[in-house]
Amino acid sequence: MLSEKEKRGWDAIDEAAVQAGGYLAKPTRPLIVEYDYRAMGKHCKEQNISKIELSEEELKMFEYSEPLIYA
Repeated sequence: MLSEKEKRGWDAIDEAAVQAGGYLAKPTRPLIVEYDYRAMGKHCKEQNISKIELSEEELKMFEYSEPLIYA
């Protein structure tokens, strides 16, 4: 059974979720950033640099905006 303090905490989380338009949940797995390596390779070839030389800003250009789903 929840203590009164724990119940207030959960009520606050529920209220924040309602205001945000959904529910908050702890991720079940860590976020894995995936890249479009084909486009990255083309960019590096055009710029005459290696992939290891890409800046963080350049790397972000090649991140997939939606996570890939593996079946």
